[in-house]
Amino acid sequence: MYMKKISLTSIGFALSVLLIGCADNSFEELPQDDNYPFRLVLDTNEGGDLADAEDYGITIKFADYLPDLNLPNEEIIITYQIKDLEDDMVGSVRIDKVIYEVEIDDCIYERELDFSASADGLTGSIVLASDEDLGSVPEEFEVVVTLPGGESSGSFIFEITAIETTQPVLLGSPREFEYAVLDNEVAGGWEFEITSDEEFESFKEIFGQLNADIEALSFSEITGTVKAEFEFGEMKFEIELIETEEITSCENGESETETVNKVIEFEAEYEVEDGEFVFEGSREIINDNGLVEDELDFMLEGTYEVDEESGAIRFTFLILIDEDNYEAGEELYASEIGVSFTFNKD
Repeated sequence: MYMKKISLTSIGFALSVLLIGCADNSFEELPQDDNYPFRLVLDTNEGGDLADAEDYGITIKFADYLPDLNLPNEEIIITYQIKDLEDDMVGSVRIDKVIYEVEIDDCIYERELDFSASADGLTGSIVLASDEDLGSVPEEFEVVVTLPGGESSGSFIFEITAIETTQPVLLGSPREFEYAVLDNEVAGGWEFEITSDEEFESFKEIFGQLNADIEALSFSEITGTVKAEFEFGEMKFEIELIETEEITSCENGESETETVNKVIEFEAEYEVEDGEFVFEGSREIINDNGLVEDELDFMLEGTYEVDEESGAIRFTFLILIDEDNYEAGEELYASEIGVSFTFNKD
């Protein structure tokens, strides 16, 4: 906000009058850039993975700091605890390593931070040290914890309990992360093949309305492979194109170039329960000039059925609505029979 300069005497007098006249009100103090505190937080407060996962990364980061400020260049000690372990998590969860990434000349280098743990692995400390190439501590890092794997169940909570630093750094929120095994029937990766133009048109009848790139495709432009991934609260579909591209990646000083098929993604949040599902998300509406004109908030509902013998899952899409502009009879798609696709485990 732009403010014109006035004298300090005038400011003091004005504040005195306001404080006397409005003694019950409080004023928000706007910090100066040079003493604005950094906030160290967990990236999210919950997450999960499949029952057979053997490790999991929990991200800790500096949140919403002013871009003109440099992060601290002196070490910060972070203490933690792992608590409320249930079922198979008991005796299995502890920190395996703490890692962060540094990009140098378009190459990603993975580096580790020191940590110490108690005998049972449930408490300890992490040393967030300055990196010579960054000139500061890393902006974010990942605490990798071990998991029981196999057909495990249960949950636990990872908590940042305190920080020790001489720098202007505060412990923000969230500071607790709850991990739970994904035990819903659709969790994991799935795949199916579109084998005809008619089948692809049925697919587009739903997903073409949610992704303009999918709507513009013809059957001759796709390989037919559609992949679905259901993670913690979020899902995505990927439709594979015949067109390819070269992807070059560089990790720890080693470069690799591979040719891959291009894909178009559809993403949404999801909920499943008792054979029914709901996908919710948004898509940008692009006008004829290629500019974002509006945004569509959608909800897609349907049913699913798991074949106990093959393990395949059949999704039936029944109704698609624009959540902001919905009235009965004005659905983007609605059918008592619906459109169905059968996915196999990927």
